[in-house]
Amino acid sequence: MLGIGIDIGGTNTKLVVVNKAGKALAQERFKTEADKGPASFIKRLGAAVDGLRRDYGRQLVSLGIGAAGDVDPERGLLRFAPNLGWRNVKLTAPLERLTGLPCAMENDANMAAWGAYEIELKRKYADVLTLTLGTGIGSGMVIDGKLYHGSSGCAGEAGHIKIIPDGRLCGCGGKGCLEAYCGSGAIMRRARELVKNEAAYVKKFADPARPKFNTICLTRAAEAGDPAGRRVWAETGRHLGMGLASLILQLNPGCVVLTGGVSRARKWFLPAMMEVLGDQQIKTPFARVKVKISDDADLGSHGAALFGLERALK
Repeated sequence: MLGIGIDIGGTNTKLVVVNKAGKALAQERFKTEADKGPASFIKRLGAAVDGLRRDYGRQLVSLGIGAAGDVDPERGLLRFAPNLGWRNVKLTAPLERLTGLPCAMENDANMAAWGAYEIELKRKYADVLTLTLGTGIGSGMVIDGKLYHGSSGCAGEAGHIKIIPDGRLCGCGGKGCLEAYCGSGAIMRRARELVKNEAAYVKKFADPARPKFNTICLTRAAEAGDPAGRRVWAETGRHLGMGLASLILQLNPGCVVLTGGVSRARKWFLPAMMEVLGDQQIKTPFARVKVKISDDADLGSHGAALFGLERALK
């Protein structure tokens, strides 16, 4: 039995065929082109699924979708997707009609959490908190072996817990959010405050193949001993530790999984983050929690495929 995992991004939509062990057998992608509207997108997505079905036939039994934004998983409704500009779009029902396959949809961070639970941890922990560290910060929770949604399907907005009273302005409009300190955009804004000559910094530290002032450049700078790079990553680690400490105290997970582009700088932010966790006054949840960094860039799409399979085979 095989499932298709679908990751809807602002630029590209990726499809992956995965078996029950979590192994990817095939991948496809196409331009999302959100400006053409949901109906056009659903039609093109259905065609992409049909292309995979020609290769795998009746082995394909399910679809799983991960979408960034506010998702109603019970109704298969994308209530709001800022990166797509869509509101109140039904995705699962029309896709099921087009393909004849059962479809499950979740927020993309939830699907990454399921991927962490299934693939990274092999269900070793029943309670898992996953944070996706990228432009924004998302999170998903597996509690007692099940995705946790909360009363309205919005559980897991860890990026918008407040860590600094009346702190930096966040993209959500609030102040002091974790995302305003640890999202990649926020990290680079802080770097710009410390780096006086951005062009020279890029020339000295950036990847020659991608000469940009970004988190990769900042990581390479830290590797080279640059004080600004190391300072920014240490500050990021302390702020991430503050947010995680609150989450761990509330949820008491057995494992925390960090994934996403920012997590690649683990060497430079992890010591400061772990120091904050170690300094907490209530020791028990911090002494037992395992912190793991995932290197799987496709955790969300693989998790979506496995979640869809789980639902279809019940």
